[in-house]
Formats: sequence, C-alpha cells, structure tokens
Amino acid sequence: MTRIVSLNCLILILLNLNVIYARGRADRIVAVVGDEIILESELHDAIEFVKLMAQTEEADENLRKNVLDELIKNRLILDQAKKESLDVSRAEVEEEVNKNLLALKQKFQTEEQFQNALKKEGISERNLRERYRADIKKQQISQKLLLKKQLTNINITPIEIKKFYEANKDSIARRPGIVTLAHILFMIKPSEQAEQDAQRKISEIYDIIVRGGDFEEVAKSFSDDELTRKQGGYLGKISLEHLQPEVASVVSNMKIGEVSFPFRSRYGYEIIKLLNKKGENIELSHIMIKVLTTRADSIRTKKAAQAIRAKILNGASFDSLATIYSDDPMTKDSSGLLGQFLITGLVEPYRSAIEKLSTGAISEPILSEHGYHLIKVLDKQEEQILSLEEMQDEIRNYLYEEQLKERLENYLSEVAKTTYIEKYLE
Repeated sequence: MTRIVSLNCLILILLNLNVIYARGRADRIVAVVGDEIILESELHDAIEFVKLMAQTEEADENLRKNVLDELIKNRLILDQAKKESLDVSRAEVEEEVNKNLLALKQKFQTEEQFQNALKKEGISERNLRERYRADIKKQQISQKLLLKKQLTNINITPIEIKKFYEANKDSIARRPGIVTLAHILFMIKPSEQAEQDAQRKISEIYDIIVRGGDFEEVAKSFSDDELTRKQGGYLGKISLEHLQPEVASVVSNMKIGEVSFPFRSRYGYEIIKLLNKKGENIELSHIMIKVLTTRADSIRTKKAAQAIRAKILNGASFDSLATIYSDDPMTKDSSGLLGQFLITGLVEPYRSAIEKLSTGAISEPILSEHGYHLIKVLDKQEEQILSLEEMQDEIRNYLYEEQLKERLENYLSEVAKTTYIEKYLE
C-alpha cells in the first residue's frame, strides 16, 4: 500500500545514502520495503547470481523486474520473521551451503570450467559462498515462518495427482529418446600432388615479395582468396582470439610491417603481413593459395573409412582405432566420445543414420561438411511414456510447490497492505 514514509524510514534512508556515497560512487536505491532499502548493486548481484545458476548471459528488462520483485518478497518475509523472533543456527546454514555449492559445480564438466564461469561473472568462490550463505539463511528463516503460519500444511491427494497426470501426460510424461555417441572422423584431404603444387606456388610468391615485390600488388595478382584479393589481401582489424589457431600462432610472434614465411592453414598455404597491432587487436593482410580437394579425394577417404569399419566389425577395438585414425583433435584422445544427445535434436545426416542403429552398432561412413564419420552408438534409450506410478512423486512435489506458492502470494499480499513499498525502476 502507499502511505506517508515513517520518520525512522527517512532517517534510515539518509544514513544509508551517506554510506553509499562514502564508497566513492553513487549506488542508486531501487526499492524501499518498510524500513529497509534495496540498492542497485544488490539487484545487480542478484541478477548475476541468477544468470550463473541458469548458465546464461542474457538479462533483459523482464528479468530485472522479476528479480526485484523477489527481493521485495524476501524483505517482506524476513521482516515478518524478525517480528516473530525467528532465526537459524550457523551449522544449519553451512550444511545447506555446501550442498548447493556442490550441486552447482556438478553442472560443469571440470573445476576449471566452473572457475572460468565465476571469473566471467566477476566473482570468486568465496564471494559465491557468502552469497549462498546469505540467501540460504533467508530461505531457512522464511521456511520457519511458513511453518509457524501453517502455510506448508498442504495435502496432495492421489486423486489430484491422477487428474493432473491424465491432463498433462502427453507433455510431462514423455521422455525423449537419448543416445550416447562416439566417432572416428576422416577428413577429406587433398592428394600429395595437390599439396606439392600449392607449396611450389606459395614459395614462388614468397620469393617475389622477398625480392622487393609489393605485397598488395602480389596479392591482387596471385591470391586465391576471392573476398580479399581485390583489396590487396586486406583482412581488416581482427581480435587474435577470432583467428584460426594456426594463423594466431604465426601472427602473435610477428612485428608490425613484417611478412611471415609461408605456412599451412586450414584451407591452404598463406603468407601474412602484419599491418598494425594493439594488444589483442591486430590489422593484417594475407595471400592464400588454396589446396582444393577433388571427387577422387572424397572416394579415397570413404574407402579408408570403410576399411577401418571392417576392422572394427572383425573385432578390432573402436577406442584404439579412434585414437590412431581420427582427425578430430577434440575427441580422439577420449576414444572418439562425442557425448549424449536427444535423438530428435540430432541434425541430418546424423539423425537418419542413428535412428536405425541399436546400442553397440557402427554406422556406415556418413558424409558431412567435416568429412566422413564412423559413428558408434554407445548407448540408446528409445522415447517412452512414463506411467502414473513413475511420475507420482514428481507430480506431488510440483503440485505442492504450486499450492505453497499460491498461499505465500496471498500471505504476502496481506502483509504488503500494512507495509510501505516503493519501487524506483525506470
């Protein structure tokens, strides 16, 4: 409700403003709840915490409003808990902090990925633990208040569970098919003759530049890169992190104005000229001689894949052959493991091939833009509809949470009628 702000509230706001400006920067008030204020920095931290938990970088205006509303609700609950003299022990809080931190870490494949995510959000693990500690204490105090007010006294009957299941089973009980895959990649590579021809041509071009040829004019005359040839090979201003690894390794050791030796890149042979460099941002030109693949190269690669498949079918180890023959640097050292996928989420040409295979089967060579793949189905679980018995605990918990949420909303609406609340979001 809206009413005249109490004198105590005004004094508290003025005191907090002195603290805020004493930090050396303005920290705007975004809401007032009773005699408490919510700061812009607190709202920002809460939004970043939500983004970390959801592993997303997006934060639109709706998220901002929703998070502020939750902060206001928390303030209302804590205010009521304070009036009821409710509190929790440090041991209760720490136990839950450790559980939540472990659950969050398990969302990441490695400890390094977890730490990188924290670094990206600008917080340390210690900060995160402190944030968990504060939030969990609020949650536990809130839970005690809800228990005292008998808001958690909710009984979900078997009839309610069955009714919900029948009405929603096509969406909630359907479990999509899941498959775990490994592969051996055979990239389609140019013939040895094509490699030699390209090497000879790039060497001749490099000799022209060494003898005093103008880099820009040479690029216009000889480069195979249609997108940059007319501009004398000019690639523009680029961040080092956006370059192909083999190009970045060459450029990182060059000086401004220097021309590199010819080197093999993803699409052929290149010569780089570094025009400018400021930190991680560079400006460069290049000359490229492409090494093109032919239909004969594709046929040769497919035959090689078929030969390896025959070895596997005759008892050879897929894991060992993946380590030896796969051209995928990301998976060859892990026996070709690609991971787990929804079958319906697979793109063509993989989906059609995988749908026909059972656990343990090896595909025929599958052609993609990367080359030919031999795919092994490590595990496959077909789509299924879970029964009422399998779903009842999940449904009971969902219905409980929905009813608790409704009761809490009604309770807070009553509390808000006697509490001063003002929001200052733009």
